[in-house]
Amino acid sequence: MARANRRDEQPSESMLAKAGNHLARIMLVTVLALVGYGGSLLYQQIDKPLTNVMIGGDFTYLQPTELTKMVAGEVDGGFLSVDLARLRQVLRAHPWVREATVSREWPSMLKVEVTEEVPIARWGKKGFLNRLGEELIIENNSHLGALPVLRAETGSSREMMENYQLMAELLVPTGLKIAELQRDNLGVWYLDTAPGLRMVIGRDQISEKIRRFNLVWAAGLNKYVKNIAAVDLRYPNGLAVAWRETALAVQTDSKQKNANNNNSAAV
Repeated sequence: MARANRRDEQPSESMLAKAGNHLARIMLVTVLALVGYGGSLLYQQIDKPLTNVMIGGDFTYLQPTELTKMVAGEVDGGFLSVDLARLRQVLRAHPWVREATVSREWPSMLKVEVTEEVPIARWGKKGFLNRLGEELIIENNSHLGALPVLRAETGSSREMMENYQLMAELLVPTGLKIAELQRDNLGVWYLDTAPGLRMVIGRDQISEKIRRFNLVWAAGLNKYVKNIAAVDLRYPNGLAVAWRETALAVQTDSKQKNANNNNSAAV
C-alpha cells in the first residue's frame, strides 16, 4: 500500500506539460512587455521636438509668412508624432496651393514643399480663378489683363472653369483663343475669340456644336476670319455667319463695280 501511495504522489506527465505551457506563456508575455516597453522608450527618444521647419517653393502670390503660420498651427507633435497627412491636407485646401509635399528629415527637421497655383482666368471685373474654379485674391493684378474673362449670370465659378477648359481644348485645331466666355441668365453660352469673332453656342450640345464649327472652319471659313463678326451655332445641323459691315461694304462695292464694268462693255 505504501508503494502505491508513493506512485500516486509523483506528478503525472500531463501535469508537467501543463505547467510547462503555463510557464512558456508567462515568459512570452514578459518578453512582449519588455519589447513593448523598449519600443516605447525608443519611440520617445526618437520623437523629439522639431527644431527646424523648412518651407520651399517659388512664390509669386503666396506669402511665406502665411504658410509659416499654417504649418506652425498644425505642428503640435514631435519628429514621429507630427501628422503629415493632416498638414498636407490643410495646405492643399488653400486656394493658392496647387500641391504640397511634407516629409521628415533626420534627426529633427520637417520639410514642406509647396507648388503655387496659377491664375487661369479673370472672374468678372475683379476676381481671378485657378484651374479648379476657385476664386483667387490678387491685389496687384495689372499684369494679368491678358487673361481670358469669364462671366456668368447663372452657374458657379467651378462650372464656368470646367466649360472654359472644355471649349478651349475643342478649339485647339482652329488656333482660336478664348478672350471671353459668358453665360446669360437663360443658360446661353457666348464665346469671344482673340481675333474678335463671337460664337453663339446655345445652352446644350456644346461639344457637338464646336466640333461642327471646326469642320466648317477647316473647310475654308478660316480664310475669312477678319471679315466675320459672329457665328451662330444654335442650329441643329448647321451654322450661320454674320459678316462685318466693312466686309459687306467691300462686297457691295465689288458687285457694283462689276455691274458697271458689265454695263460699259455692253455699250
